[in-house]
Amino acid sequence: MMRLVGVELNRLRWRRAILVLLVTALVIPMVMLLGYAWSTRPLSEGDIADAKQMAAQEGRQPYIVDEIARCESDPEQFGDPDMDAADCKAMITPTYENFLYRQTLELEALRTDVGAASITILSGLVMLIGTTFAGHDWNTGSMSNQLLFEPRRLRMWLSKALAVMAASAVAGAGVLALFWGGAALIASSRDITGPPGFWVDVIETQARGVLAIALSGLLGYALTMLFRSTVATLSLMFGVALAGSLIILAIFGETATRWLLPTNFLAFVLNGVEYYDPSACSSGGGFMDSQGCERHVSMLDGGVYLAVVLAVAVALSMWSMQRRDVP
Repeated sequence: MMRLVGVELNRLRWRRAILVLLVTALVIPMVMLLGYAWSTRPLSEGDIADAKQMAAQEGRQPYIVDEIARCESDPEQFGDPDMDAADCKAMITPTYENFLYRQTLELEALRTDVGAASITILSGLVMLIGTTFAGHDWNTGSMSNQLLFEPRRLRMWLSKALAVMAASAVAGAGVLALFWGGAALIASSRDITGPPGFWVDVIETQARGVLAIALSGLLGYALTMLFRSTVATLSLMFGVALAGSLIILAIFGETATRWLLPTNFLAFVLNGVEYYDPSACSSGGGFMDSQGCERHVSMLDGGVYLAVVLAVAVALSMWSMQRRDVP
C-alpha cells in the first residue's frame, strides 16, 4: 500500500494544474495577512498631519462657521448658557481625531476572521486538487490502464485517497504555519500580545484546520471518483457554495442556518460558532429582545455534521469504484 501511495504522490506532484493550485493556496492567505497588517498599521506622523489638514478644511466650511455663530449668539440652545465664544468653537469645530478611522491589529479577530477565512479558502483549493487529480484519470481513460497493474479497485481507491489527504495536510500545515509565523512577527514588531491562552487556541484551531483541509481534499476526490467527471464535481461544489445556502434560507428561513455547511465548518474549526435565529428571540413588554436571538453550534455538533457528509460521499464513491464498470 505504501508503495502505491508513493506512486500516487509522485503522479500528483507532476500535475501542472495541481502545482498552480498549491501556489495559489500559498499566495492567497499571505496576501490576506499582508492586507490585514496594512489596514491596521500604526498611524504615522504623515497620517496625523493629513487628518489635521482635513479637520482645518472642515472647520472653515460655511455650515460650521454658521453653527459656531448660532452658538455664540444663543448658547442656551446648545445646553449651557454659560458657554463663551471659545467654548462654542471648541465644541463644534471638528478635531483631527474624527478623521482617523484606522482600526488596530487584534490577534483574536485575526484568528476568527482572517485566519478562519484562510482555512476556508485552503479547504476549497484542496478540494479542487482532489477533483483535478481524480478527474484527470477518468478524462484521459488512464484509470483502466492503472487497474492493469493494480486490479484490486478498493486498494487503488485508497492509495489515491491517502495521497490526496497527505498532500492536502502538508500543504495546509505549511501555509498556516507561515501565516501565523508572519502574524507573530507583525504583532511582536508592534508590541501587541494576545490574551492569556491565545496561542494555545491558535494551535488548536490550526490543528482542526489542517484536519478539515485534509478531509476537504478527500471529499473532492471521493465525489470525483463517484461522478467520474471533473465538471460534475465542480458544478456540485459551486452549486452548494453559491446557490445551496440561498435556496435553503429562502425555503426554510434563517432558522435553517444551523444546517448550512459553512456554519458547521466554522463551528468545527473555531470550537463553536454563534448564528442568528429569529425563532430564538425573546420578547418582553411588546419589544423584541435582540440579545437573545443567537444560538450556538458546538465543535462536536459541527464535526458530526461534517463527518456524516464525508462518510456518505466516501461510501458511495467506494461502492461505485467497486461495482461500476471502468471504461
